[in-house]
Amino acid sequence: MIKVFIVATLLFGLFSVKAQEFSWQEYKNRYFKNDSFIIDPYNNNRVTSESQGYGMVLAVIYDDKETFYKLWRWTELNMLREDYLFSWLYNNAVVDKNNATDGDLLIAYALRLAYLKWKNEEYLEDCNKIKNSVKRLIVIVLDEKERKNTLLLPGIYGFTNEKYDVQIFPSYYIPFILKEFKDDELFKLSLDYLLNNIITLSPLTNTVRFNLIEKKLSLNSEINMDVYRLIPYFLLANYDVKILSNSFKTIDEFFKKEGFIPLTFKLNEQNQMKQESPFCVYRWFYILYNDDKYFKKYEELKNVDKNNYFCDTFELFLNSGWKDE
Repeated sequence: MIKVFIVATLLFGLFSVKAQEFSWQEYKNRYFKNDSFIIDPYNNNRVTSESQGYGMVLAVIYDDKETFYKLWRWTELNMLREDYLFSWLYNNAVVDKNNATDGDLLIAYALRLAYLKWKNEEYLEDCNKIKNSVKRLIVIVLDEKERKNTLLLPGIYGFTNEKYDVQIFPSYYIPFILKEFKDDELFKLSLDYLLNNIITLSPLTNTVRFNLIEKKLSLNSEINMDVYRLIPYFLLANYDVKILSNSFKTIDEFFKKEGFIPLTFKLNEQNQMKQESPFCVYRWFYILYNDDKYFKKYEELKNVDKNNYFCDTFELFLNSGWKDE
């Protein structure tokens, strides 16, 4: 069951001054447009199923029934597909009809959250329809020890190839959502696979491949903020984030040497690009490794980055003190 706790933890207290500077209302002023959708200013004001899902979850957490309804109504009218998944990208019209499974999960989860808070049965019905559609993207495979594992496809199209590889995105295994849906065996297996297989990889890359012939996972070459968001995801799931310490040890070692986290870290290259990750990533690594240098970078970059929808979304999640129990 999803709950909201009232007593803030000591961890959140470290950010209490910053938390007071940014509110749900300010977030809406920046990103909630036309009483309809959440925009990403750094990507041509695009709208994604992910941004709608984040906005809907936050609306429930901040007890904003009207905004939730507007977000869901617009998403349903403009992004919902016949199969009860969502086109992932919209910019004045649907630009890409393929779904993004994390966006689908976030929207389904938000609807369940809304049902639990406001007791609207229609929200639960819609949640279950999306869940059942997402289940078709969970592929059961056996590993080399003949154990059942679940591959959560990132979308319907484009993530398998002729070499019998299946591509998965670790960050699409959102632990606080999988926990809530674990009464269904497929979602429970997916959560187990995240905890017992995926996060044991080191370093943990943005994408991972499962070879259906060799029956094992293999890493790709890039790491960036897409996979780093597993850190706040684990915190929001009320898990000990320290279990991710080994997953991102390569990045921590690079930061200690070079003083920044690259926007994209390439495992096979000695010299990394100088463009650094945005402020929220430093907050997440501070939470993970408790190194004050991360916190200083967080404060420094936050003061100059005022239109980062992605970071501000996670700021609201963490500042709210909300966790799954």
